Amino acid sequence: MYIENLSLNNYRNYENFSTGFTPGINLIIGKNAVGKTNLLEAIYFLENGRSHRTRNHQELIKWHEEFLHVKASVKRADRDLVVDAMVEKSGGRRLKVNGVLQKGFSGRARPVQTVMFTPDHLKIVKEMPEYRRAYLDEILEKIKADYTYWRQHYGKVLRQRNLLLKKVGAGRMKPDMIDCWDVQLVEAGVKIIKYRNEAVATIAEHATEIYSQISDSAERFSLKYENQLVGEDGSVEGLQERFEEGLRAKRRAEIERGQSLLGPHRDDIGMFLGGIDMRIYGSQGEQRSVALALKITEHGIITEKIKEYPVLLLDDVMSELDIKRREALLKYIKNGTQVLITSTNVEYFKEQELYEYNVISVK
Repeated sequence: MYIENLSLNNYRNYENFSTGFTPGINLIIGKNAVGKTNLLEAIYFLENGRSHRTRNHQELIKWHEEFLHVKASVKRADRDLVVDAMVEKSGGRRLKVNGVLQKGFSGRARPVQTVMFTPDHLKIVKEMPEYRRAYLDEILEKIKADYTYWRQHYGKVLRQRNLLLKKVGAGRMKPDMIDCWDVQLVEAGVKIIKYRNEAVATIAEHATEIYSQISDSAERFSLKYENQLVGEDGSVEGLQERFEEGLRAKRRAEIERGQSLLGPHRDDIGMFLGGIDMRIYGSQGEQRSVALALKITEHGIITEKIKEYPVLLLDDVMSELDIKRREALLKYIKNGTQVLITSTNVEYFKEQELYEYNVISVK
């Protein structure tokens, strides 16, 4: 698939803007703070119904304006689409695909599929577990139709259960009121854990090989899904029973602390190179190689699922990678994928490459 053109009206710093893209590599060049990232964000918004930088949709509307409008023409393998989104300052939102109003605006229609890689994604390796959970969630929401529902449902149940635990701890509610929330927590949690366990196994299978291709290390790279309820061998046999028993065993501690201590909200992904934990002991180069391998793997997994290449959005990542890793990334993306790359510096690219790319200058 590829995006033919993109039009913005009152989006961030753009009053009116339109540009075309080619099916291959599109290089968006400009100084800092001219709005390069905003172009990629608008495309991400069309897919997901949200920004990757803020949860407040009103922040996307140009200052002193009442609405924003984003429109894109998309070539899919089996059809052409016109995707049209509007957000109003009053809170109204709508999404149309080929003129047909979509139910809600959750991004589930996914008329365009993307994989985004930004400098923030380096945090997948070196920062808190929440970044690794977010990486898993983004993949699963694109390849499992019901994953978004179970993740959102689990989040709601978790918040309500934590609130109840605090009330029980303060003596304002009886402990047996927690039982009904335990049932819902286990139901949604089991679904999420099984999906994540399977996803980590799939990611590991691909990322191990990709890491060896883009790094100089002879050590084997591996991943492990770290969940309190999954067996050391990755077994999920009897998962529901273990979850229920674990909640009963931890209830007193949970009431004392006012928070849920067991479940997928505490998940992590172990990342090891020759048995050494890259999250703690990895060098900057090794951690960058891991992040790059994970994002390339994400692109490959989604390609296998949808049977066409998703659009690859690379936001200023060339400045974060050394020459070897930049070349590895550019070599990978020359496979029929449409790529949109933002950069402040054309010197990251060879002169011959610049002749081959569609270069867009943003001022």
